[in-house]
Amino acid sequence: MLLAACGGTSDIDIGGGGGGGGNPVPENPTIDQGDLPVDGTETCGAFVCSGDVTNITFSAGALAGDPSDDSLILTGLPFDDDPLGAEFTYLTTVTGGNGIDYDIYENQEITPIPGFNRYLAIYKQTSGGEITVGVAAIEGYQEFGYSGAWYDVDDVTTSIPTLGLVGYTGDYAGTLTLDGSGALFLTDGTLRMEVDFTDSYLKGFIEDRDVYSVDGAGTLTNLARGPGTDRPTLVLNDTIITDGSFEGTVNSYKDDGSVLETGTYQGFFGGSDASVVGGLVRAIGDFDIDGDEDTDPNEDIFSARDLGVFTADCTLACP
Repeated sequence: MLLAACGGTSDIDIGGGGGGGGNPVPENPTIDQGDLPVDGTETCGAFVCSGDVTNITFSAGALAGDPSDDSLILTGLPFDDDPLGAEFTYLTTVTGGNGIDYDIYENQEITPIPGFNRYLAIYKQTSGGEITVGVAAIEGYQEFGYSGAWYDVDDVTTSIPTLGLVGYTGDYAGTLTLDGSGALFLTDGTLRMEVDFTDSYLKGFIEDRDVYSVDGAGTLTNLARGPGTDRPTLVLNDTIITDGSFEGTVNSYKDDGSVLETGTYQGFFGGSDASVVGGLVRAIGDFDIDGDEDTDPNEDIFSARDLGVFTADCTLACP
């Protein structure tokens, strides 16, 4: 069974340790250091996780619906400046094409060193709190740097519909890191998912993907300076639903039809009659940061990893 409730285990998870200036990541028997799938033994407090994160604590502030005084503490991230866990505070909110907000947090270092120990994290819940998903990534390292991803499902869908073609719409937000450059960006997009509950299959698409730089004040700057700077549609290839959860592969494609990005995704249904869905995505492929690959043959093309989260609501033919 893929799905795990609060503090449980899972057959699959997402994320993976990065490289620190070419040095190997120390072995940790409880935290996965590789790609998907993993053995599902990683737990981080109330969450299931993978990558470099060993514990997650989230505290909502006193202002209901206002994330400005929320606190997110992540333990285990290298160079986070605090052995008891780095405190991430609210930085900004990304609003996707379907109007769903994703809160972005940044670790607050005592003596921050740009390009060395800045982490960004995304923490998102479905509207009713049924599913929580999140990711964190660092800037300034080869092999995409250190990172982690996590989820928690508080309201497990105990009775998955057995009939019907159903549509879900939502949004996506992620961290984009460049191997060799160490740059750290944010991404967003819209999610469209088609589910065949009769035959227990689903597929999906993350469309209208944009890439943003984000400064310390939380100002987002869209990098859409050319045809190569917008990411193409990411296809969540069709896969089987098992016990209310799923895992599969992702691809995006160049204009000539060749594959640009490859990766994996996982997700789970929550709420009454599978009213919501949430999940995690990891995709790797070339990225032309200036978008002028066709005009400048000497332009550097970086391998980029998009590590992010999605949530969606049932919007078509809902059970």
